Amino acid sequence: MKKFRKSVSFKSIFGTVFLLLFFAVIVSFIGYRGFTDSLLEQFADDAFHTADAAAFYVDADRMDEYIASGGTSEEYVQVYNTLDTICNTLGVTFIYVIQPDLPDYDHITFIFSGINHNTDYTHYDFLYYRETTNDDYRTKYRQLYEGEADHAVVVRDKGYIETGSHITAMIPLKGSDGQTKAILCVQRQMDDLTSARRSFINKVLLTMIILSLIVIAGQSVYLNRVLISPLHRIKTEAARFASENTVSENRLSDTIKDHDEIWELAESIDQMELQVKNYVEDLTQVTAENERIGTELTLANRIQSEMLPNIFPAFPERKEFDIYASMDPAKEVGGDFYDFFLLDEDHLGLVMADVSGKGVPAALFMMVSKILIQNFAMQGNSPGKVLEIVNEQISSNNREDMFVTVWLGYLDLKTGKIIAANAGHEYPILRKPDGRFELIRDRHGFVIGGMSGLKYKEYELQLVPGSTLFLYTDGLPEATSISGELFGTDRILSTLNSASSNDPKSLLDAIDVSIDAFVGDAEQFDDLTMLCMQYRGAAADEESSAPAAKEMTVAAVTESIDKITQFINDELAEAGCPFKVRSQIDVAIDEIFSNIAHYAYAAGVGKATVRLEMLEDPCGAAVTFIDRGKPYDPLAADDPDTTLSAEKREIGGLGVLLVKKTMDDVRYEYKDGQNILRFVKHYTKTERS
Repeated sequence: MKKFRKSVSFKSIFGTVFLLLFFAVIVSFIGYRGFTDSLLEQFADDAFHTADAAAFYVDADRMDEYIASGGTSEEYVQVYNTLDTICNTLGVTFIYVIQPDLPDYDHITFIFSGINHNTDYTHYDFLYYRETTNDDYRTKYRQLYEGEADHAVVVRDKGYIETGSHITAMIPLKGSDGQTKAILCVQRQMDDLTSARRSFINKVLLTMIILSLIVIAGQSVYLNRVLISPLHRIKTEAARFASENTVSENRLSDTIKDHDEIWELAESIDQMELQVKNYVEDLTQVTAENERIGTELTLANRIQSEMLPNIFPAFPERKEFDIYASMDPAKEVGGDFYDFFLLDEDHLGLVMADVSGKGVPAALFMMVSKILIQNFAMQGNSPGKVLEIVNEQISSNNREDMFVTVWLGYLDLKTGKIIAANAGHEYPILRKPDGRFELIRDRHGFVIGGMSGLKYKEYELQLVPGSTLFLYTDGLPEATSISGELFGTDRILSTLNSASSNDPKSLLDAIDVSIDAFVGDAEQFDDLTMLCMQYRGAAADEESSAPAAKEMTVAAVTESIDKITQFINDELAEAGCPFKVRSQIDVAIDEIFSNIAHYAYAAGVGKATVRLEMLEDPCGAAVTFIDRGKPYDPLAADDPDTTLSAEKREIGGLGVLLVKKTMDDVRYEYKDGQNILRFVKHYTKTERS
């Protein structure tokens, strides 16, 4: 049953019957109202005619005498009998004459009252009978007495079912002076009206039931032929095609005779089956092709990634430098590339490049450019000469007008000097001896592949142990947020300078985190490629047997003491430093860093670096504190006299004195705008667990 209620047949028949019933109700209501109004008008006219006839026998000027007679005078009886005769002759229910109380009209007094003896009403002597009026009657009485109306009618219609409906016609009885002396009322029952209306409604209902049954039967047959049956065939065919995905041998439109909208729908289904079949076949081929292309792009991405140095640490046996790089292409393959390679035992080649365009063409161009640059560099050519030769090679056969920007530099691992040339690439960034990263605005040559016959100027950069070189492509400063704002070189510098660690991998990780937070959900439009190299100096190779120094840069506030202490403690424990020595070093760290936090940056908060070096012969640890605050030597003050009592001794100095007493060597210097304080503590190793 529930399924049937959802069918088109049910909905169509129900809709038709509903509209028919709605139309019938409207028509019946209009007919009912017209029929009722017509009968009421007829009843009212008859009542007024009766009232006019009865008024002829009542002398309004003698109303007071009628009342004074007490209903016993011959004239009163004659009038009364006349009214009673008229009432019974004309078939009305009541004819009565009343006088309302003036001026409020709240009560009426009956003077004459005739009644139809064929009704069920009891005859009463209504002379002097007083009755309270209601608002409807009171209004009518006032209008008749005050001359606002020359007749009035009151209808009490109790509707379709109940009996007792009646109509009362009223006319004023005026004396010779023109004033109303009383009101003559004629009341007539409307039982005939109620009966006629009931008969009318019953006939309408019966007619509607018969018509509805006829419509339902006829509509069912008609709809089934022209709508339901064709739609059912269409539904069946659609379900079959969805499950089998094969075109039917018999066209669906051939089974429908009438070329109407249903036939057009069937024709569309036939065409859809053919189109879907062809689409699925084409889609299968396209999907297979896309899978092949995707596989090839994945392989190309792997080949491209393997062509770039991607194993870190890249040169674990070399202590003069540390290097780390990454490339994140915007598509499956990209046009950016980096490279680094040892030209000989003392020189390291560094390359950062960006090919115009994206995708496979840029990747192919990138591979050619990388191979050419490395080959000509390994042949002993200077950076400028390498760019010159590569530009000639590419420009001579560059039909696609592609180009590549390149920064190429050679680092002398003994001296820290870099000889570099720039072919239209981004400015490099260098960490200076003061610990700050700065943009090196070097002179740019023209891009590689732009035109032949170009020369490229070289320039020098001097690195000192601890210096860090950061290279990148334009995808980094041009990374765009959802709002369209560029990341920019200022944010690059800010991120590098605020990084908690200066080793190359940590710096690149910090950039990645900053880029992700800035870009958010915006799409990556360009490749992101970065290379970071930290120069440690030639001495690092000579002292390769000793562990490399480790450092941490933090905000110069007292809240950083716990972080620094934990960092130093973990390294000392790993190196086998005894607990007693670690405790003494903890006290020294607390005292020295507290001085930096309170006095170094009076105008605000700055940075401070703590570096730990493990010493081998003799075994020990060297801790260095570096800040760029105002010059201050805590060792210059005189040591407090500990022989004096606490009351006589000057405040301060005990912490520094304790550091001097417990550490084996404590030194301070102010160099290159930095406060540098270093202490050394020797110890005998314990067995590590």
